[in-house]
Amino acid sequence: MTVSAVQVLNGFYNATKAQGSKSISSDATFEIEGHADMMLLTKQFPWPVLGPSSEIEKATPLGGKAWMPAQLNTAQQGPITFTETVAGRVMRFMEDIVSQGGIFQATVYEGTPDNYSRAYKLVDCFFQPDAVDRDWENRTQLTLINGTLFFHFFGKKLPGNNGLQ
Repeated sequence: MTVSAVQVLNGFYNATKAQGSKSISSDATFEIEGHADMMLLTKQFPWPVLGPSSEIEKATPLGGKAWMPAQLNTAQQGPITFTETVAGRVMRFMEDIVSQGGIFQATVYEGTPDNYSRAYKLVDCFFQPDAVDRDWENRTQLTLINGTLFFHFFGKKLPGNNGLQ
């Protein structure tokens, strides 16, 4: 049985619309301090979210159990992808970072650094690359350098500069 009464659907539509426009995944950028130009080559990156790192099981009477949250997860990780250039810009960036100890700071923006509604600071990031796949038969894909970004996130939020917060 469907619940498709026009009044019910209109109510859900209005309630959803009142929450504001939906965020679009592609409307975000990743800026590395000292390497702002890499923003244009960063295809995919993790968006930080604060939450418990795990669960803690508590015993209850009669062999039962209950859950409680563990400490906040401030040491986070997620997939990151860079699009390489013919001149090897991503490889040069990686060599620069490694020569400086491998650690960098970054900011993720809902928007761009010049026009954003919110931004979060990532601390002490490093990038663990996967082996790059080059394929003679693949004439339709750009060269991507994938890997895992490890970082710390302590909830530091920058106020937006476009009035859409």
